[in-house]
Amino acid sequence: MLTRLKKGTAVLAAVAAALFAPTSIGTSEAATPSPTAPCDAISPIAIPCVALGKTFDAVAAECRRVGIPDKLCTLPLAHNVTQAARDAYLASWVHRTAQFQYTLGDPLALRDAQWIGTHNSFNSLSSSFTLSHADSNQQLSLTQQLDIDVRSIELDLHYIPQLLGLLGTKAVTVCHGQGPEVHDLGCTTEPTFAKVLPEVATWLNAPGHGNEVVLLYLEDNLQNAAAYASTIATLDQVLRRPDGSSLIYKPNPAQKAANGCTPLPLDKSRDDVRAAGAQVVLVGSCAPGWSADVFDWNPAHVESGSTSAYQPYPACDATYGPSVYANQMVRYYEDSTLVSTLLNPTRPPVDPEALTPEKVAAMTSCGVNLFGFDQLLPEDGRIQSTLWSWAPDEPVAGNGACTRQAADGRWHAAACTDLHPAACKNGDTWTVTAPVAEAAAPAACAAIGSTFAVPRSGEQNTRLRAAAGSTDVWVDYLIS
Repeated sequence: MLTRLKKGTAVLAAVAAALFAPTSIGTSEAATPSPTAPCDAISPIAIPCVALGKTFDAVAAECRRVGIPDKLCTLPLAHNVTQAARDAYLASWVHRTAQFQYTLGDPLALRDAQWIGTHNSFNSLSSSFTLSHADSNQQLSLTQQLDIDVRSIELDLHYIPQLLGLLGTKAVTVCHGQGPEVHDLGCTTEPTFAKVLPEVATWLNAPGHGNEVVLLYLEDNLQNAAAYASTIATLDQVLRRPDGSSLIYKPNPAQKAANGCTPLPLDKSRDDVRAAGAQVVLVGSCAPGWSADVFDWNPAHVESGSTSAYQPYPACDATYGPSVYANQMVRYYEDSTLVSTLLNPTRPPVDPEALTPEKVAAMTSCGVNLFGFDQLLPEDGRIQSTLWSWAPDEPVAGNGACTRQAADGRWHAAACTDLHPAACKNGDTWTVTAPVAEAAAPAACAAIGSTFAVPRSGEQNTRLRAAAGSTDVWVDYLIS
């Protein structure tokens, strides 16, 4: 007992030291991936550090919400959330490269395309304080997440009475709580779906976003015919352009399966979605009540193998073999809530299942399609780890109009008259030629029965690098 008391006293002392230590208020330093690091360093388990972090996150969020400048709302053990960091991100090479890779993947089948996404995207302290928001998964609003290149959003839907879940008419509500079998425990005064969804539509209808495609995952905690009907009505009413046209990529009724739902068509691409005049792909579990708008993605995807055991390419994660990566969407997500920590009381402070930048880089190289990040901030290193194409600050103006992949896999602008092997693709197989000038690359690839090509995903880029060894190679991308 004395040993336990000493440990507890040490934790409290370290926390107190962190609280009264000088802070970086007013500096331009980026937030660290773990704001609770001072507590993590001395606590034997995660629970006290997570609880303290949630408390200070809530205080900092309320500080920002009442209009105090965000730099003055920086607290120890809380995430450092500032408009300056988001502005810096939007002017950075990271943002440019994330947008570039998203566009590069547009022709890929959905089974191969990659998305930056967030887990429980709605469960943020940015809008209001509720029981579930206090145990947040995010610090940023939906709009702010979309601004920093998130293109997959998750909304958990419940059908509960309003007014603290005790009185009033039932409504479809966006809440991080338990399912209807336990009376939606945890849901209280969260906003309705009809109030949350317009934020996504407003962002899509904003200038410059007319070509964006968003994957919207609706987690089903409804289990009620009236709730599904209400959800469909909200989707059809809200997800529209100013001219009245629908933003929804509608399932084809002719492709419904025996369960009454249409499987997500993994052979389609984001380009196909745009060609259909749409910008939103809705996915969820099979529920015939909403199948007119929502694809069934249960047979089309797998999620969260062993994050802690994930290895760099080619080992990857033994949970899923090559055939899974080749034929299904693979999603990995993390959960930073206190509830999940309490369910694993002996978990160490540094979560082995967290999507660290190192794990994200390995997963990107292996072909993970979809990330569900928690507490995503623009400078925390995880978005940067999804980047596999341009090297930092590339392409450099004046270095040339052609693109070479270097020995580390990153791309650089180069003079087209330089001599490098050409990257050739035949089906899923990458090979390289003898060194040639870039203009001769198509013919050099044709001579070996292949096509001069450009990688369009992290996994393709990695396989090209494996074929090329340590040699720089041309890829089929001209810099405009």
